[in-house]
Amino acid sequence: MLPALRRERILREVQDQGTTSIAELSRRYGVSEMTIRRDLQALADAGQIRRTHGGALRQSEAAIEPRYAAKQDLNAATKAAIAHYAASQLVEDGDIIILEGGTTVTTMARHLAARRGLTILTNGLYTTNELRRLMPDATIICCGGILRDVSFTFVGPSAERFFAEVHARTVFLSSTGLSVAAGCTDPNMGETQVKRAMIASASRLVALLDSSKFGVTSLVTVAQVDDIDVLVTDAAAPPAARQALQARGVDVRVA
Repeated sequence: MLPALRRERILREVQDQGTTSIAELSRRYGVSEMTIRRDLQALADAGQIRRTHGGALRQSEAAIEPRYAAKQDLNAATKAAIAHYAASQLVEDGDIIILEGGTTVTTMARHLAARRGLTILTNGLYTTNELRRLMPDATIICCGGILRDVSFTFVGPSAERFFAEVHARTVFLSSTGLSVAAGCTDPNMGETQVKRAMIASASRLVALLDSSKFGVTSLVTVAQVDDIDVLVTDAAAPPAARQALQARGVDVRVA
């Protein structure tokens, strides 16, 4: 395939989905990751996309929230590996845990069936449906509130009050971006307020973030780096960033 045609297709994909990764594009087009990096850099130089470590965002995508369906398909294998690790290594029988409604965290539902006596709190409508379908014996509590059609999550004062009144061992959450300076960041203030309430109600914060999130800074900080107890990511996460996080006391795990 001619480079110009490949770049045109890559651009269309980024515009449709909001974000993409180098590894995924390399597999899809059958070229090296170095070739994809050159393609993305050419598109970035033309002002058509925004480069990130490990991939690219639609121009100004840090301030735009992709719809749930688009995020589901992005880096799906990597998200599944991260979710499996979190469910198998960081959850115990009888735990009370919070799962926010992001796609990576929701994928944990597929891997929690081996655990017994779980109480799971969430603000995700899709998450609730997945848990009920896959874990009929678990106690599942959804907060309610204002339903956002972009993310299928509940936000607003009632959702925030719900999490302010409960106590959990661990909260599992993801975010749009992660940097040492800004921490975990998201584009929607309503979503951010609920996540902060979740964090305050839990004894431990576990962040599930694939490598495409590193170096991305969105609108609002959800949690500072010092708030993160455990970060589960993939092997493509930049070593320098991982070392910087570890130096700040974050337990970095690679799924």
